[in-house]
Amino acid sequence: MLEALTRMQPHQQLAFGAACCERMLPNYKTFMNEVGWGNVEPLRQAVDVAWEACEDERPSEAELRNLLSQCEQCTPDSEDYSSLYTASAQDAVFSVCALLDFLLDGDVDHIVTVARYSTDTVDLVVQEREGMDPQDARLEQRILQHAFMQQELARQKRDLREAIGIGSGDKNALLAFRTRAQQEPNLEAISE
Repeated sequence: MLEALTRMQPHQQLAFGAACCERMLPNYKTFMNEVGWGNVEPLRQAVDVAWEACEDERPSEAELRNLLSQCEQCTPDSEDYSSLYTASAQDAVFSVCALLDFLLDGDVDHIVTVARYSTDTVDLVVQEREGMDPQDARLEQRILQHAFMQQELARQKRDLREAIGIGSGDKNALLAFRTRAQQEPNLEAISE
């Protein structure tokens, strides 16, 4: 993934990361609804800022740092909540924070981190929902082969390919890319 991302322009890298975050925001909302705690608004605002930055509407460093601080405060403490979605909510927050870090320093490793959190979310939920044994020597292989993990990996591959085609200032392509990401939560099929 890093190799593909390094061949992309910064606005394309950002669009890819924003798409991954977009698919994770519903996980945070599910957590909020389940436990009655949280605030998705700073996360929503941060992802919106990232999409706007894809169109060269970059906020100041002070605004980004303030938004990063607000997002960090939305992180649920796993000691306080036993919901299956606690880790998914944490992953959503960490992803959005990594996206903001990318806006602050341009280090593409932050975008790789966003994608990793997205697959980590699916990994954990698949393990829990399928009752997989953590001691199973084939655990990682079974998770990788699971339909939900394959779906997320396929989406990331597709998004990488399509993000490369988003030209600088191509608002129509960016809007179509964003709209689809908003319609594809990464846990949609296993949310019950």
